[in-house]
Amino acid sequence: MKGLPVPALGRNSPAEIFVFAAIAVPKFDNAGLLHFDETALQSFPLLSLAVPLLLVALLILSKRFGRARQTPQQSGKNFDTILEWTPTAICITESTDGHCVYANRTACELFGLSFGEHSQINLNAAIAENCAAQQLCLDALTSGDIARNTLTLKRKDGSLLTVDVSVRMIDDGRFVWCFSDVTEHKRTEEKLRNQIRFADDLIKSLPGIFYLADKNGRFLRWNANFEAVSGYSAGELERAHPLDFVSEADKCALVGDNVIEMFTSERPPAESYFLTKDRRRIPFFFTSTKAKLGQDDCLLGVGLDITSRKTAEEQIYYLAHYDALTNLPNRILFNDRINCTLSLASRYGQQFAVLFVDLDCFKKINDTHGHCVGDIVLKQTAHRIALSLRDSDTVARIGGDEFLVLLPGIAGTEEACIVAEKILTAVARPLEADGTEITVSSSIGIAIYPIHGTDNHSLIKAADEAMYHAKRTGKNRYHIKKNMPSFSNAANKLYRHC
Repeated sequence: MKGLPVPALGRNSPAEIFVFAAIAVPKFDNAGLLHFDETALQSFPLLSLAVPLLLVALLILSKRFGRARQTPQQSGKNFDTILEWTPTAICITESTDGHCVYANRTACELFGLSFGEHSQINLNAAIAENCAAQQLCLDALTSGDIARNTLTLKRKDGSLLTVDVSVRMIDDGRFVWCFSDVTEHKRTEEKLRNQIRFADDLIKSLPGIFYLADKNGRFLRWNANFEAVSGYSAGELERAHPLDFVSEADKCALVGDNVIEMFTSERPPAESYFLTKDRRRIPFFFTSTKAKLGQDDCLLGVGLDITSRKTAEEQIYYLAHYDALTNLPNRILFNDRINCTLSLASRYGQQFAVLFVDLDCFKKINDTHGHCVGDIVLKQTAHRIALSLRDSDTVARIGGDEFLVLLPGIAGTEEACIVAEKILTAVARPLEADGTEITVSSSIGIAIYPIHGTDNHSLIKAADEAMYHAKRTGKNRYHIKKNMPSFSNAANKLYRHC
């Protein structure tokens, strides 16, 4: 294939001619034949490399060589048709003043005009950015190459489009402009950017820690709170593993030995301790879910610091189970401990004792010295009773000047009597309250499981009745529900150092 007359090109589709114009090197001979390099046909699949600007240049070349005997009119007509119907918006201006001398159908539609109304187009006015059109012409003029930019185009109806603009000056001093409408593309990009910004702002505003980890436990993303709470830098977190922040004691309860388990076990939210770089354990509420990052499985985790909630829960528990004045267990906690002791004693055939302690004539102290002094007496008395007991024993204030004592695991009644003697002696020592020396005594009733009862109510009732018997028989003494033999020296040994 050495050459083709230009008219023969009309048998090809506009797309084929466009490819020839873009990738072939045309040559005119003296007979007016237009030759194409044979390698052009071999490069036919390279449609995507066609540049409309080369098409315009080829059109101008064909008209310049229009002196050939057989081709000027037909060749020019064919190329005019190609230029008119090409899907790329193309305009031609004579100079930098922006007035169009030609615009193809696509360009006229882009500007909101009918084909042939190109004289209404002034690119300097149509491009919204100030002096952007002149600057593109200047860049193309000085570089001798294509100048490009993304600009805002104002259509005839006033609507705005975002377009990619390419400008090149051809050898007769005119400028060829190509426009590509990227409005929807830019809107999609802006929507995506807004979604990313929203996600970033959401992550930053989370009150706790946030992280995204792959299935191997490598952190892919985290928020600033994660660094602040953990004490690790960004570089250290890149090399860290989610289980590095869980203590050994908590691993089994939270995620087992491998973070991958969380991808398959669908574990529910859990409370655990977050282990910081300085080995502090902070109570956290953790929740996680599986997520996709491309085609990869990931773990999306969020943790909330629940220190304040835990503190509040502890305070509520303390107020519900401890006496506010003496800090001793109250009746609720005492009942809980005596029920536990009942279970153990019933299972292993053990004995335990319940002592009911009541201060003698305490009302007289309140009436004489006031309730503030009475409160001091109660606190010091509670402290003295507690010092008379073992660590495994319990003393509780159940109201007013009344105390209950639980002695689990005793060998017999003798041991309970020894403790009662110690309490009587400790309480009877003079104490100072608000600058006044005060002496107070107590009366104690003793009940033994299972002799005097097999449940907490019957045992407390038996101890209460024994305490009132002690008061009626002279106060400042203890009394057992029934007469018991005197205790042995072996019983004394158990409480000798209490």
